[in-house]
Amino acid sequence: MSAAPREMEMAGALRTEVVRDPAELLRLRSAWGALCDESEAGCLFLTPEWLIPWWEHFGAGRDLCCIAVFERERLVGFLPLFGEVARFAGISARRVAFLGDGATGCDYLDVLCAPHRESDVRSAVLEELGELRWDVCDLDGLWRESATAHFLAQRFPNGRAVRSSNAGLGGSAARVVRDARLRFVCPRIPFAGTSAEFFASLGRRENLRRREKWLYKQPGVCVEVARTPAEARVAIERFLELHRARWAVDGGSDGLADPRHEGFHRAVVQELADRGWLRLYTLFAARRPVASVYGVIHKRTFLYYQSGYDPAWASKSVGLILLARTVQDAWAEGLAEFDFLRGNEAYKADWARGERWTIQMRLWRGARGKAARMAQQAAMFARESIKAALPRGALATARRARKLWRARSVKSGEAAGGSGEGGG
Repeated sequence: MSAAPREMEMAGALRTEVVRDPAELLRLRSAWGALCDESEAGCLFLTPEWLIPWWEHFGAGRDLCCIAVFERERLVGFLPLFGEVARFAGISARRVAFLGDGATGCDYLDVLCAPHRESDVRSAVLEELGELRWDVCDLDGLWRESATAHFLAQRFPNGRAVRSSNAGLGGSAARVVRDARLRFVCPRIPFAGTSAEFFASLGRRENLRRREKWLYKQPGVCVEVARTPAEARVAIERFLELHRARWAVDGGSDGLADPRHEGFHRAVVQELADRGWLRLYTLFAARRPVASVYGVIHKRTFLYYQSGYDPAWASKSVGLILLARTVQDAWAEGLAEFDFLRGNEAYKADWARGERWTIQMRLWRGARGKAARMAQQAAMFARESIKAALPRGALATARRARKLWRARSVKSGEAAGGSGEGGG
């Protein structure tokens, strides 16, 4: 941790420390997990079960710089961060970001605060954040309606330069500019009424019934749900194989791009199973796996994280049938909602009855931050201008070609004896 913890006199003395050693992160694990359980912002992607494996698999070349806030010896606030040198349209800048940023697709990242200490904790975290070395503080994945998003918006009006000290950001007198943009829609099903009423309201209900009726007449059809660590070890391999197969035609998945991602998920499902949170579904037909859903239950919410299926069975709607089973089971478990997480895929729209949005909020500090921001804005303007000029369908074709090229590059690296992994 930092050599000199900072103390702040508020409605009870708060002490902030910067966690830089992974061993200290492990030492905080129990208190961190308890804080996540009680914090309003606590979600799966802020738990130690998710973020410790994340750091172990994606931390290479990065610096740990989590901010911990204590009231006496009790952990009352935690902001999981890392630092790195990144390039913004050719400009090199020091960047701090959430643990979980980028790789593995984490939504609803935030500051964890103990109940009734939220305001004091956010102020303490902001003060300590200013002491860290960065040109860009890149907070991607915040829930748009989170109290932290509103807190930062009040301190840093969008697009207007503010002196750090005037906004409560410690460390220097440098000016800071905030940008924010919408990132991802997260469709959801709030569980209101009965499951029978919900399924009766589905526009594709008759099609689903016909598909289910046909499938369950076939030999060797069953559904297995992996919950335990032993079951997870087998089920994750089936899931990874089906996920690869489903995305192979499109050049690979953004969420499971290389062996490093797969290694992360092999590790994290063990953590989730140990806590009783894992729900890794496999649908079998003809006695072989044809569809899989990687689900997690956390705080009375079913998180539909990823899915996969055998393309040879796509015409039989095996993915749709297994999705229906997960929704039915989640309702039967007495959960509060079903969250599809990020993505506006058409099939989610058929099921969703609500949505949340995540945002990316960036604070650009000092001369280097200003230069990086200007370069990034110019590059984004040029990119959007090119997109607008392309004929319809060309953009999707270009994205598919880029994915295929990336997939071939990964395979070439593996064949040459490399890991096929990208740089951190």
